[in-house]
Amino acid sequence: MDNAENNDTCIRMLAQWFNIDEKKQRLRCAGHIINLVVKALLFGNGVNKFLRELGGATDADTFKLWHTKGPIGKLHNIVKYINRSDQ
Repeated sequence: MDNAENNDTCIRMLAQWFNIDEKKQRLRCAGHIINLVVKALLFGNGVNKFLRELGGATDADTFKLWHTKGPIGKLHNIVKYINRSDQ
């Protein structure tokens, strides 16, 4: 959930069915929080540095950078290679 007004409406409706306090049970930016947690689990420390390096990298350098990230990076490179194939 994000900070959109319709999320307040959603919580209000849920509060009618469940014993929750609308003000205390509010989740803000849950999608962003989940994204940060997954990045930390997959890449560990230094994810921001890695993303900056990717931003300025050439195509060949991008594959090399991902290759350093272990199985996740290798899987990424395989998927990219397959997607670029004409077959």
